[in-house]
Amino acid sequence: MNSKLYTSNIDRIAALRRSEIFRTLPEDLLQKVAALAIPRRLNRDQVLFSEEDEASGVYVVVRGEFRSVRQSSDGREQVLSTEGAGATLAMVAVFNGGQFYSTMIADTSAEVICVGKRDMHQLCRDHPELLWNAARVLAHKVRQHAELVETSVFRNVEERLAQHLLTIARQRGMRVGEGCTFELALTRTEMASRLGSVREVVSRAFTHLQNMALIRLDGQRLVTVPSTQALQRFAGTEHDLPEAKLASDLSSELI
Repeated sequence: MNSKLYTSNIDRIAALRRSEIFRTLPEDLLQKVAALAIPRRLNRDQVLFSEEDEASGVYVVVRGEFRSVRQSSDGREQVLSTEGAGATLAMVAVFNGGQFYSTMIADTSAEVICVGKRDMHQLCRDHPELLWNAARVLAHKVRQHAELVETSVFRNVEERLAQHLLTIARQRGMRVGEGCTFELALTRTEMASRLGSVREVVSRAFTHLQNMALIRLDGQRLVTVPSTQALQRFAGTEHDLPEAKLASDLSSELI
């Protein structure tokens, strides 16, 4: 993978075109935004911004993966979302004012470009099409957080784990018969953080899913789902994600 930092306008424009908020803008406006964007490179586990910091700008992920987390007073970490290339970060804080809403941590080496808060506000005042795009991104964040609350309140850890495994299957699973197989990238502790639980409870949830024959484990990393439809039913997402759609997603991983 090319690790070159995005320093030229051409490269910045290519990065902006991958983001939901900027991709539909006309070329002259993209060039204007690109001229204002500041690039930054991060190592794995490096903090991009903290929930204790004053919001300074909107970030576009050029390369790599991040996790958005909130920490409790006792040090427990709740993962709100994971973000990859093309994601727009810190929109809520920049438009709401005050501090960043969460802490953003690089899960891999990563590169981002940043448009400062004042520049972003002025661009939106001058260009209504950008403001409409920002409204769509913010609405998506509201829906995303509402779904997180619903999952945390109405689903137990086993169901949340099943939903998490289905998400991984859609992202990088290889289809095997009526199911799929994939390798976990996270440890049990890291998954617990994403599921709003602790390592011991998540380990028991894996055992429970295995005892129900919904998954098979080969060591700590390799997971086989014999039937994605059965796992969907258990997770309560059968109506949210039809089996045909999941099968299509899995097949695309092989192309």
